[in-house]
Amino acid sequence: MSAEELKLLDEMFENCEYQDSLDMIQKLSDQESCELKWRLARTVFFLSKQSDASDEKESLVRQAFDHAVAALEKDGDNFGANKWYGAILSEKSSLDGVTERIKQLENVQKHFQRAVSLNGDSDPGIWHMLGQFNYKLSEVNWITRKLINSVAPNPPNASYAEALECFAKAESIKPNFYALNLLYLGKSHLALKQPAEAKPWLERAAAVEVRCEDDRICREEATELLKKL
Repeated sequence: MSAEELKLLDEMFENCEYQDSLDMIQKLSDQESCELKWRLARTVFFLSKQSDASDEKESLVRQAFDHAVAALEKDGDNFGANKWYGAILSEKSSLDGVTERIKQLENVQKHFQRAVSLNGDSDPGIWHMLGQFNYKLSEVNWITRKLINSVAPNPPNASYAEALECFAKAESIKPNFYALNLLYLGKSHLALKQPAEAKPWLERAAAVEVRCEDDRICREEATELLKKL
C-alpha cells in the first residue's frame, strides 16, 4: 500500500465517493495497516449515514466501530485512529442507550483531544468533531445534566462559546471544507444570541451543493433557521 493509494482514498472520501472507497480498500494488500483500518472505519461510518434503513444503518455503525477499535489497537498514537474512534464511539454509544452514551462521553472527549494533540494544526475535521461535542453537551437540559453528573465518572463540561471556537478554528484551517461546519458556526452564534453573526454562515450553509446526506441536512436545517431570523 503506497502513499499515493492512501491519498486517493482520502480524495474519494472528500468527494463523497464512499462505495468506491470501500471497493478500493477491499482490494488493497495490506489489510492489517492502521492507516487502512481507520480509513475503512471512516468509509463504513459514512455509508451508514447514507442508508435510510434503520437496521442497515445500525449494522454499518457497529461494523465501523469494530474497524476503529482494530485501528486503535494497531497504533494507539495514530491521529486518524483516535479521531475516528471518538466519532464512531459517539454514534455507537447512542445506539446502546442514554446511559451508555453518557458513560462514554469522557472517552469520546479523550480521543478527540488526543487527536487534536497529534495533528490539530492541520486537520479541520477534528476541530469540527470537538465543536459538535461541545455544542451538543451545551444544549442538554438540566434533567439530562443531572443524569450525566450521576452516571459519568468524570462528567465533561462545555459551552457554546467553546463550540464556536472549535468551528472557527476548523474553518480557519480549511475554509468551506465541510458543509456542516458552516451550519454549526451559524447555530453557535444563534445559541450565543448573535443573530447578525449567524446569518451569513446560515446563508452559506443553505446554499451548499448537495452531494451526500450531510449536505442535505445542512441545507434543510439552515433554510429553516433562516426563516426564523
